[in-house]
Amino acid sequence: MDSGAPCPALYSDEVGLRCAYYLSPRVAQDDAVAVLKFEIVLQHRFGYPNDEALTGHPLSGVGLRPYNFYTVENSRWRAEIENQNSAHHLSRPGIYAKFHHWLITFHDETLEVLAQRASVIGRSLLPPNKAVLELNDPTE
Repeated sequence: MDSGAPCPALYSDEVGLRCAYYLSPRVAQDDAVAVLKFEIVLQHRFGYPNDEALTGHPLSGVGLRPYNFYTVENSRWRAEIENQNSAHHLSRPGIYAKFHHWLITFHDETLEVLAQRASVIGRSLLPPNKAVLELNDPTE
């Protein structure tokens, strides 16, 4: 991603979540934008901390760094949601075992997603706020 101003944009609906952001000029020319797709999203968070405050994130002690992509193993967040769901009369242990915790550290924001699947669906020359809505997914 562009470490200066990736300008991430999100689109979320009942089907999933998309995230678009500017790629690094070292990787792509012409202000290219990458578009990610998360499917069967349980929950997502977007915003603080930025890169300057990332050391305050609960996962900073295990190698969390700015401008990177992570899959979180043994996610406390997923465990918290499963614990909350235990109040439901149909809850069962391991109900969220198929959900993965992804974390992306942008310049001014951090994106965390609990979902079953994630993929890169393509590149665009549209700005992120338009690419997130208009890029067609080749798998659909």
